Amino acid sequence: MAYRCGKCGRVWEDQTATENELFCTRRCGGELIADTGADPPPNKLYVELTTDCNMDCPMCIRHSWDSPVGHMSDATFEAVMTQLADMPSIRTINFSGFGEPMIHPKFFEFAQRAKNAGLVVEVITNGLALDSETINRVIDLPIDRLVVSVDSLSEPTGEMGHAGSFESVSEALRILYHRRLLRRAPKPDLNIEFVASRRNIGELPQLRQLSLVLGFSRIIVSNMIPQTPEQADNLLYDASCNVARGQELSPWQPCLDMPVMDMCDESNEAVKRMIRTGILLRVNGANVSGEGPHCRFVEEGRLAICSDGALSPCLALMHSHKYYFRKREKRILAYHPGNVNSASIRDIWDSAEYRDFRARVRGFEFSPCLDCGGCNLRDTNESDCAGDTFPRCGECLWAAGWIQCP
Repeated sequence: MAYRCGKCGRVWEDQTATENELFCTRRCGGELIADTGADPPPNKLYVELTTDCNMDCPMCIRHSWDSPVGHMSDATFEAVMTQLADMPSIRTINFSGFGEPMIHPKFFEFAQRAKNAGLVVEVITNGLALDSETINRVIDLPIDRLVVSVDSLSEPTGEMGHAGSFESVSEALRILYHRRLLRRAPKPDLNIEFVASRRNIGELPQLRQLSLVLGFSRIIVSNMIPQTPEQADNLLYDASCNVARGQELSPWQPCLDMPVMDMCDESNEAVKRMIRTGILLRVNGANVSGEGPHCRFVEEGRLAICSDGALSPCLALMHSHKYYFRKREKRILAYHPGNVNSASIRDIWDSAEYRDFRARVRGFEFSPCLDCGGCNLRDTNESDCAGDTFPRCGECLWAAGWIQCP
């Protein structure tokens, strides 16, 4: 039996489950998945309660779409919850998407409905709605996991996603942590989501120091998705674009197998220069460069529901939008194999079209656009040089490992 890490994607052959669990749990925090080649059952549902937001972040993809702003209706949410009764493998509901879920007028009513159904409830929020009353309701419900976007600790304005919000949000998190301690409440588990660029990566040490004050247990770092050529100049994954991951080692692309060592100026500079040559980097046996492209959404049985009820395989395909990669505009067309208002989640999941799409994604049967110098087929996800049907995921930033979602 082969096993695959749900986080780093590494496949282990001819080893026991215990050995795999020890390696992946200790080194990358991933969960062990039996790699049978079969389609995993759905287990996590992202629900976009609204496409509206109480912030206007310059790097948000909402700047590049023409989707109407709207809240999920009572009828649509009821359809989702009713249909989940026929999907017992889905144990977690994550209120997120590309809007601020906590500004939905029935956020707590919907969250309570999910808790009553026995689901684990996660929320991704910018934290601006966490006033005193809301904090009490978050603890009382309780929300199981609260992921707060904090990625600009000092910049009052500018390109950073949540510029100017840290002072009020950090005070709300401090109050939340204090009240949890007073009540001896283990939930919500608080995580921080940090969208990194060259302009704010230096603030990570300062953010880590705040964990004892604000009470968060994890910092989830993702790269920025640039909405303008200027934002693309501040990316932190330019050098990793040169690494053809998942390919055999060769004199043209050797492997640098490093031990664990101090991250001092001298070692950092040497490794940085090596990485820029496109070398594959391993540290103490762990593949730091990452494996070949793979989709965690499909491989881990995740799916998403837009605010209008449209079902999508992942967050990246929920809405048509654009971004800039290698200084070139990329247009992403949304993909919706069905809508919960006209078909059940079970029927959409089991449809031939959706099953075929997931099979193609698991095998990653797309052109190697991430490693290619580029052609005009890269302008959208409609087609690539391998042909076949829409959508084409060969240049997916999520599959590359540069963008990650809780």
